[in-house]
Amino acid sequence: MNPQQYKILNEIFRKIIGKHIRNSRLMWGLTQEEAAERIGCSAKHLGRIERGEKTPKGLMLSLIQLKLDLRSDDYLKEFEEAIKKLEKGK
Repeated sequence: MNPQQYKILNEIFRKIIGKHIRNSRLMWGLTQEEAAERIGCSAKHLGRIERGEKTPKGLMLSLIQLKLDLRSDDYLKEFEEAIKKLEKGK
């Protein structure tokens, strides 16, 4: 994978995971503030993650998954499809 493809996939991943986090939060009926408090971060940071501006890493991603019942296979399936599309475009 070349650096340009890596950059594209990173952006796609941020958008995908952000969308799934937002959907999970809304399924729980939580505001960003309520979800952020549950997770242990600021609502501003959570908003950036949901908009795909930031990528949750390590502990933050684990907390989000646990506190919002987000399953990694849900967003990884979508990401896998994005990888396949990118590879076909070579």
